[in-house]
Amino acid sequence: MSIWGKLLAGTFGFALGGPIGALLGVIAGHSVDKIRRQNTNESIGIQSPQEIITIGIIILAAKLAKADGQVTSDEVKAFREKFKIPPDFQSDVGKIFNEAKKTSDDFHQYAKQLGMLFRAQPQVLEQVVNLLFYIAEADGEISDPEINYIENCANYFGLTKTQYESIKTLWLDKQINPYKVLGINKEATDGEIRKKWIELSKELHPDQLSAQGVPQELIIKSEDRLSEINQAYDKIKSIRNIN
Repeated sequence: MSIWGKLLAGTFGFALGGPIGALLGVIAGHSVDKIRRQNTNESIGIQSPQEIITIGIIILAAKLAKADGQVTSDEVKAFREKFKIPPDFQSDVGKIFNEAKKTSDDFHQYAKQLGMLFRAQPQVLEQVVNLLFYIAEADGEISDPEINYIENCANYFGLTKTQYESIKTLWLDKQINPYKVLGINKEATDGEIRKKWIELSKELHPDQLSAQGVPQELIIKSEDRLSEINQAYDKIKSIRNIN
């Protein structure tokens, strides 16, 4: 069964706790007050980390669309297309999206919860940031409010400035700085640069992302980012005459 089948078969049947659980409680008509009293770190009856990530991405994507003003039908269409949601599940996913898009002012509490739940798996959170940039570009331009929103999400996730800038560079910089792409200082030694490249290559491998909880259907653009990492390393080797 795909992640959508697994997710929506149980979405309204578990209590995650925290703000994400509260939003699901609103949709399901459950006791919101009871859910909100639960600690954010509690996870009662959760079927898999993939479900948490999927719901979190849907919520943050909806609030991202709202970040620069009114949510348009084109943005909703782009969201559905980019997430490749099967027709049978679009209505249910739409319930989560529509509830979340009512306001973007409270996005921080959802970002904080994801950050707490996946604190030990920063590569998962980095992929969420990468995906948010991917969604933001749906209308052909990433606006300043969208950039600010994504940067704030990264901060609430607990990602470092270097981790965030490495992803942002791939989406915004016209003249890509290969050192910035790798997230390493220009003064680093050849050995340090190679070590960083190997580390990133392992983290961004689709199998590794899947093992860390990113649903296969949602590993979007990770291959492109991995390609950019390899190109950046090749460029540095050329500059430094490294064999």
